[in-house]
Order: sequence, then structure tokens, then C-alpha cells
Amino acid sequence: MIIDDLVQRFVMVWNERDCAIRRSMIKTLWAEDGRHLMGTQDIRGHSALEERVTASHVRSVRDGGCYFRPATHIQSLPGVVKFRWDMARQATDEVVSVGIGLLELNAEQQILRDLLFTET
Repeated sequence: MIIDDLVQRFVMVWNERDCAIRRSMIKTLWAEDGRHLMGTQDIRGHSALEERVTASHVRSVRDGGCYFRPATHIQSLPGVVKFRWDMARQATDEVVSVGIGLLELNAEQQILRDLLFTET
């Protein structure tokens, strides 16, 4: 799997409107015991990841009128990927939040840990 594709699919899972597709994407992207860390959140496992991604989608995309744009500035080292992400308003494309993401990958190129940092 190409690293750029993995990162873009990671960002796009937060935009996915279809619950079944989102669930499938989570199971493909993260290892079964995968972990998500952002702020005070420390989420582990597919079920908890699905709840977290769904809650973010509902709050920011469905109800908030925003979307997560494709990642930029993707850099990788063996087993680790860094990228920039941002969230913009659907109606105006005005950026409302930006940050840095780090993905730690296993040998199968699944996410062991994702660490998301918000800068604004």
C-alpha cells in the first residue's frame, strides 16, 4: 500500500457518511488493537474507534457543516508517517482547524497508533 493513499484514506474516514463503509474503512485502516490519541482522548480497538470517528463525523461534518480536506506535507520513515490536516467549512472552504497527524504502522501497513495534534 502506498503511504500517501493510506494517509488520504485515514483523513477521508472522518468524512464518510455511510456507517457501513466507515466501519469497513476503520477495520482496514487500523490494526484490531489500534489506538487513537487526541487531546485527552485515548481510544483503543475497532468498536471504540468507530464510536470516536462517528461522533466526530456527526459533530463536525454532518451537523457542523465542515469537512476534512486531503492531507498535505506527507512524510514517512519506516513505520511512521507525519502529515498536515485541516478542516474547512463546506459552504465557503474557509479553514477552521489545522493540525499535525502521526501514524505508527505495523508490518501490514495498518495503524497501530494515530496521534492528532490541533494547532488552531
